Amino acid sequence: MNLTGRNALVTGGASGIGAAVAESMVKAGATVTVVDVNKEALDAIAERLGVHAEVLDVASSEAWADFVASHDHFDVVHLNAGITTHRNVLDGPQDPTQPPLQRLTDDEYRRIMGVNVDGVVFGARAVIPGMCERRAGDIVVTASIAAFVPIPPDPIYGLTKYAVSGLVKSLTARLAEYDVCISAICPGFVDTPLISERAREWIAELGMPLMKTQQVVDAVSSALTRRVNGAHWIVLPDQDPILHEQAVVPFPTNPQ
Repeated sequence: MNLTGRNALVTGGASGIGAAVAESMVKAGATVTVVDVNKEALDAIAERLGVHAEVLDVASSEAWADFVASHDHFDVVHLNAGITTHRNVLDGPQDPTQPPLQRLTDDEYRRIMGVNVDGVVFGARAVIPGMCERRAGDIVVTASIAAFVPIPPDPIYGLTKYAVSGLVKSLTARLAEYDVCISAICPGFVDTPLISERAREWIAELGMPLMKTQQVVDAVSSALTRRVNGAHWIVLPDQDPILHEQAVVPFPTNPQ
């Protein structure tokens, strides 16, 4: 991956996948900006990597508008910020009469939809005009294997990842006209601060090992290097990234 001379943005970049991707982009020659809501973690990564770091609530369209207006432009954008609800629905009392959907409060529901879905929609909406004007740009969205398989303990997390997967697919054709590439990274379970102890136990019961963030970094590198528009890069333990392209479905008219 060679990003020399390119301006890159990573959301949710203060820890986990985002921090690892930001570090890889710095090593690849990019000028990197990292945004997150955790000011302390942002300060730490700014000092460690020498990146520009700002607090940004990705769920706020107004915050996105102000942020983009205050920066020159971004050539590469990794819309990575995301949260789960398993701390609420998996870690709590396991009442069989109260499945995960019932244990999620309205505020918790709105928060995960705001970060995981609105954060991608508002982020894409903010950076796409500049990319199309320059007729160049790359957007990588962190989706999840949950866009392909059910995650029973956290159904709303699964909903959000299906949603952003659909957004990526639907944006592909128009963005390709401007040489703007959008793709999604779909990792399995990654060893990050998002994974609680109870979630780790549940994952272990499935017999699926947690992956290191480096595997996701490798997938992002593949996405940015190969530039397959609309592609979903599936990331599973101890495997190279698997390229999953859109299925061709007969359609009566041109959906563009």
